[in-house]
Amino acid sequence: MHGARLSAIRVSHAKALGASEGARTVLGSRAAAVERRIMAASAQDEPGQEPRRLTGRLRAQREQGHWVLWPEGAARPELVWFAALTDRAGAGDPAHSGRGATRTFVAGGRRVLLRHYRRGGMARHIAADGYLWLGLKRTRPWRELAVLAHLAAAGLAVPMPVGARVSRSRSGLIYRGDLITGYLADAPTVSSLLGAGALLPAHWQRMGTAIAQFHRAGVDHADLNAHNILIDASDRVHLIDFDRARLRRPGRWRERNLARLRRSLDRLAAGGLGRFAEADWQRLLAAYRPA
Repeated sequence: MHGARLSAIRVSHAKALGASEGARTVLGSRAAAVERRIMAASAQDEPGQEPRRLTGRLRAQREQGHWVLWPEGAARPELVWFAALTDRAGAGDPAHSGRGATRTFVAGGRRVLLRHYRRGGMARHIAADGYLWLGLKRTRPWRELAVLAHLAAAGLAVPMPVGARVSRSRSGLIYRGDLITGYLADAPTVSSLLGAGALLPAHWQRMGTAIAQFHRAGVDHADLNAHNILIDASDRVHLIDFDRARLRRPGRWRERNLARLRRSLDRLAAGGLGRFAEADWQRLLAAYRPA
């Protein structure tokens, strides 16, 4: 009797194991199918979108536990420059700050802008300025400095790349970063010009032409908005904040860049922070020729 019960238990257990294995097989196949669909959708969204290669090379040197980065062929920045965020001799610049804390000061005989990398959105409540370490060339300061060096060498209107600092935590798992670029004097943002009613029809045309130049160069600006477009005293249009920017082959990302800019302008107008008309946008699009 005892042997019969034991045999029944074994049979029941075997059936349960078989059902469990079958369930795992089904779930695994479903997960694989979902992954294949995601990859297929990505491929359809951006056909042949292998990234372009950066031509701007960087140099790196360790000093006092920090990595100091700078463009090849340029002067090496001093480590002490990155302490300017806690130095009262510098001046804050909220107009050009983006998400990070900024400070302007004179270094090497020129005025520069220092920005500390900070997170945006909900992530800032978890780790305000800490990022997971995956290697020096995968840090935000390295990537943004490399993109800026590439674009500056191509003659595009970007802040001059000066240098960057990457500082790892004691555990080695987290890093923090800072970036130094040339300071764009007398170059207000489009958002501030919009609020002051100082944007002329020619400015919208120049914006369209400038964005097209960046798109022809393959620049996918991850955060193209009215705060990251500057117009200087000679009416030249500059782009800033290339954190998370990529160099890519032509694709739908161009349309997404423009759509993001349009939403930014619409939000400013809806909030009473400037007048923005459909005619302004059409002037920008008429001058936008990325091909």
